[in-house]
Amino acid sequence: MKTYAALTAVGPDRPGLVDEISEYLADRKINIEDSRMAVLGGEFAVILLAGGPPLAVEQLLTGVEPLEKKTGLTFGLKRTRAPGETPGGPSLLYRLHATSMDHPGIVHQIARLLRAHDINVESLDTRVLPAPYSGTPIFSMDCLLRVPAAVKISLLREELYDLGDDLNVDVSFEPAE
Repeated sequence: MKTYAALTAVGPDRPGLVDEISEYLADRKINIEDSRMAVLGGEFAVILLAGGPPLAVEQLLTGVEPLEKKTGLTFGLKRTRAPGETPGGPSLLYRLHATSMDHPGIVHQIARLLRAHDINVESLDTRVLPAPYSGTPIFSMDCLLRVPAAVKISLLREELYDLGDDLNVDVSFEPAE
């Protein structure tokens, strides 16, 4: 039997952090089941799903201080359910991509529309990068969405495209592969 914990960490970036975190977990027979790690500004941020024997995960939940001291990161841990144990009824996975000149509120407006349809955001990645030649900040967002089977996809697609027109954002919405 396996148990799971969600682990988050943030702190000053430096080389070797991924090695130190993964070594700490592997030494305790805990597997990294799913993870996202990134440098945001000068900070290194981690969110990962750790899975392993119940005793090992329990010890991780109560004893991460040595890893905090070694890495300089601040950790948060929480017991969680196994991957694939999603709440709710039947659903479909869709990908949403949005691109535009950057301006505040894009994520919020799209998230509000998704919430109105009870759509769960499984993952969301955003970036703002300079456009070639002009340097204009260009916003890009990629999402993996769990859409309840009861949602009418054609209506949702129309609402997303209408919102994109209102916000001057190019939107694509397709089934996930």
